[in-house]
Amino acid sequence: MKIKIIAIFFLLPFLSDAQSSCMDWFKYRRAEAPFSFNSASKGAKCVTGKTYEFILPLTKGKDYKLKFYAAAIFNNKMHFKIIDMNSHETVLDLPGACDDPRPGTCVLQDYYDELTGKSIHPYFEFFPVNSTTLKIIISIENARGHKEQTETIKAPRKRNIGCVTVVLLDKPSESF
Repeated sequence: MKIKIIAIFFLLPFLSDAQSSCMDWFKYRRAEAPFSFNSASKGAKCVTGKTYEFILPLTKGKDYKLKFYAAAIFNNKMHFKIIDMNSHETVLDLPGACDDPRPGTCVLQDYYDELTGKSIHPYFEFFPVNSTTLKIIISIENARGHKEQTETIKAPRKRNIGCVTVVLLDKPSESF
């Protein structure tokens, strides 16, 4: 019995580290002035072949930037959908990567900004007139090379695990 208790206490730091490691991303980034990190930003370990939902509240009187980051193991093979929970409208429905990356065409793939001569990570701006909630639905495609099997006995699927981070930046609105 004592060995089980000791084992549990020994494993707890490793389990909690696995949960928080996706949020470690924030340690290495800075917010872009005049924006600051919003505490509603989220990070989670995700698995290929699964769909995830994140809820983000947006408050009237603030302007927001929303950015997504994903582990390289997913190879940007993801789909992102954002639904405004007040109006039930789909406000974004884009792939992680696309053949012709331009602003507003994909969520994870950087694009070249000719005005600044720099590579830009995609972001999406929100200027809520009223407070609302966004539901973010992220679908991660199956691991590369996996094909659905129709046989009675199925081989185990290859699953990739990695972090997906939803970064919410905010600043006081200039229109108030």
